Amino acid sequence: MTGNLMRIENDRLLIRSLENRDLKGLEALRRDQRVYRYEPVYLTELQGTPEEALETIRRMDLEEHRQCILGVYEKTDPSVLAGLAEFYDFKPSGKVISIGYRFLSGRWGRGLGSSCVRALMDYVQSHTEVELVTAHVIPDNIASARCLTKNGFEYLLTKTEDWGYSPLTVADVYTCDCQRSAGTDRAPSGAEKNDHQAAETR
Repeated sequence: MTGNLMRIENDRLLIRSLENRDLKGLEALRRDQRVYRYEPVYLTELQGTPEEALETIRRMDLEEHRQCILGVYEKTDPSVLAGLAEFYDFKPSGKVISIGYRFLSGRWGRGLGSSCVRALMDYVQSHTEVELVTAHVIPDNIASARCLTKNGFEYLLTKTEDWGYSPLTVADVYTCDCQRSAGTDRAPSGAEKNDHQAAETR
């Protein structure tokens, strides 16, 4: 489960490690202020210059750093970065991991959030021993919460978290039991067209 070697696919998306050719797409994502409306300011792709951020992301290893960030691409346009997906807070001993994802605002409203959640969950279930996946969402991000619940996540609790800036952030925590969700049918690909803000889950 090494970040710089990971490649995830489903019928709609390719999710893979970033390359130097993705610099232009990363710059566009950083400039898209709508993307970060519900996001913490410390996100890796926002630190330093675009070149520095890209290099930091490429060095990430899930086993070593407990986090990795991957590029998301639509298979109909596989050379252009559509957004980012990440695994973070990986706790191998506790068999827990968190997911996050965000897309350029021009890609919202096309069901990419749900497709990304399904791809990440399928990977976790088939390639790891993780038993519980979590996602943390600002309560106002209703579309993101809807995207998660449509794909097997359940609301757990609301808590105050340190997202890297003052004041502390109130976040809703959603969880998905991998063993239970593996035996259930999630929403079909393309079924959700209103999950545009799901790109802003953290």
